[in-house]
Amino acid sequence: MMFSSQAQRTENPIVWADLEQIVAEHSHWDFYRNQTVLITGAGGLLASYLVRALLRASDCLDLNVRLTCLLRSPPSAGSRLQPWVHHPNLRLIYGSAESYSYSLLEPQDILVHAASSASPKTYSRDPVGVLLPNSVGTALLCEQARKWRSRRFLFFSTGEVYGVNSKDQFDELDFGYLDPNTVRSCYAESKRMGETTCLAYSHQHGLSTSCARIFHTYGPQMDLEDGRVFADFVRDALKGQSIALASAGTTRRCFCYLGDATAAFLTLLVSGSSGEAYNLANPDAEISIINLAHLISGLVEPRVLVCLTDPSIAKPDYMASPVPRSLPSIAKLQALGWRPTMNLESGFRRTLLSYQVF
Repeated sequence: MMFSSQAQRTENPIVWADLEQIVAEHSHWDFYRNQTVLITGAGGLLASYLVRALLRASDCLDLNVRLTCLLRSPPSAGSRLQPWVHHPNLRLIYGSAESYSYSLLEPQDILVHAASSASPKTYSRDPVGVLLPNSVGTALLCEQARKWRSRRFLFFSTGEVYGVNSKDQFDELDFGYLDPNTVRSCYAESKRMGETTCLAYSHQHGLSTSCARIFHTYGPQMDLEDGRVFADFVRDALKGQSIALASAGTTRRCFCYLGDATAAFLTLLVSGSSGEAYNLANPDAEISIINLAHLISGLVEPRVLVCLTDPSIAKPDYMASPVPRSLPSIAKLQALGWRPTMNLESGFRRTLLSYQVF
């Protein structure tokens, strides 16, 4: 409890409030009592929230959760984990998920494999670096988890595994078209391979694996330069400059707040069925890209302008998705007791405020 009080002084106050809500509302914390947890890609947006939620819960509820977090390099911990780096139950290790010598670690009860670039800019610049953590890294981790006889394995997958889907709303069995012979497919195809690896280890070795098919997720401490449009919009609004679109903005996406996604990860670790994948999204927060731009522009004072189609701002290394609409069913995850609670306006208001107060 004492360390959390220290962390609170340097933690982003919006993040801190989210952590408090997650700890208060999750009802299965005993699952994590005295557990060792390995999290790869722990400096990333989604994984870092999970790390902090587990540490905060451990302090509040005396759970004695011990976390080992794999990062590519010391700077990758960045400001996200900085308030917690001296926590006695947190150990930071450095290396790549596809080549780290996991056998050097003590056995881990729970593994969360979140190491992966999700930035469309990276797909073009470093497709090999995108696919290796999801394919080779997943295989290495599953094999080590088998040897350790780990209790649970959670893989961070993506909604992009569905490809171009003709259905207005789709569940975990409704796959569309995905061309493997395109550079952009380095992300979706390697995530598919990661999922198949998890299923294979569940089937052949009894390893308890689950996959979270994550759709657009946003929140405090997003990298505002990673190339995704919602990050671009937040960046432009914070700078007080016009939000410019490179297209008509008619594509539709649903956006899940980071705190809700973290609660889903905790639920999947406790209750996810082995060998199964679950859509993680907020279908109630579906919006077109142009309307999202207008929503975000209206959340800052003074309101910024939204410039309609301006193809000249298209980024040469940005590889856009061919999917016009992505609306997943989350009934399978809801059946485990999870539901998203943050609406679009409140979520993006909190996100913008997190950059302004800290």
